Amino acid sequence: MDKKEQYNLLAKIARLYYVEDMNQQAIADRLGISRTKVSRSITKAKRDKIVEIKINSHRERFDELEAELEKKYLLKQCQIVPSYDDEKQIYRDLSSGLAGILDRLLKDGDLLGVGWGKTLRSIADFIEPLNIIEISVIPLLGGLGKSGAEVHTNYVAKILAEKYGGKSFMIHSPAVLDSREAKEILEKDSNIKEIMDLAGAVDTSVLGMSDIGPDSTMIETGNFTVEDFNYLESLGVAGDVNLVFLDKNGKQVISKIDERIVRAPLGKLRKMKNLIGIAFGPKKTSIIRASIKGGIINILLTDENTATRLLKE
Repeated sequence: MDKKEQYNLLAKIARLYYVEDMNQQAIADRLGISRTKVSRSITKAKRDKIVEIKINSHRERFDELEAELEKKYLLKQCQIVPSYDDEKQIYRDLSSGLAGILDRLLKDGDLLGVGWGKTLRSIADFIEPLNIIEISVIPLLGGLGKSGAEVHTNYVAKILAEKYGGKSFMIHSPAVLDSREAKEILEKDSNIKEIMDLAGAVDTSVLGMSDIGPDSTMIETGNFTVEDFNYLESLGVAGDVNLVFLDKNGKQVISKIDERIVRAPLGKLRKMKNLIGIAFGPKKTSIIRASIKGGIINILLTDENTATRLLKE
């Protein structure tokens, strides 16, 4: 392909992505190329000035909010993006913020732990790495997503690894099993043991935070029922991080559901150096605060409205 054809392809991919709002997989399918090529072409289009992005925001106000939250909650870092009516734009901005953070924290050979959920799925789709880093991406819990593999930890790990030019591991187990006995059997499986051992060597993780309301993604996956959530609420659960259930003060709440869950234990999470939590919205305020108080999150990415609520409450 000559330079003119290369330029035309980059411009076409950029237009489909930024103007027509197509996701990277849809562009790949339409043009008959790989998703990895689409991702790298988008990055190259920006580097070659085919695309120039102008961000209109009151950065000074965000700097002040970030500093206040870091001081109030003793965070290592807080990054705030504008609030929009369009959630997709918030996901795009959060993905840009995460790309910058990961570029500073990661180097070739590092392990990156990931959780699950709609927010992480969306960010994995939108993120455009600033540099190719040969990382290994490790799922930190079993699969959730009977109603759609797109929120599955293996999916999130696979897409992030592809974007960064690294590799991903897969965990061959549901996150929530039918019984304690089933969990005990699976924990002896070599694949599960390998993933949990690798989790102990992870320094940086990206985690979503879930509330336990009726609209929670956990119910959408089919792994939890409304009755399960009513039970958890009766125990004082505010939400979860990586299926570790927390009360409003960030203390782990042990329940009968825990004995059926396949995930990296809380002790391993707390030993990680960089625990990046990403969430936004009124329903997430309580679990965000609990996650920080409980020492499961020390770097926060959220939007302006959520940041303001965290400061006021």
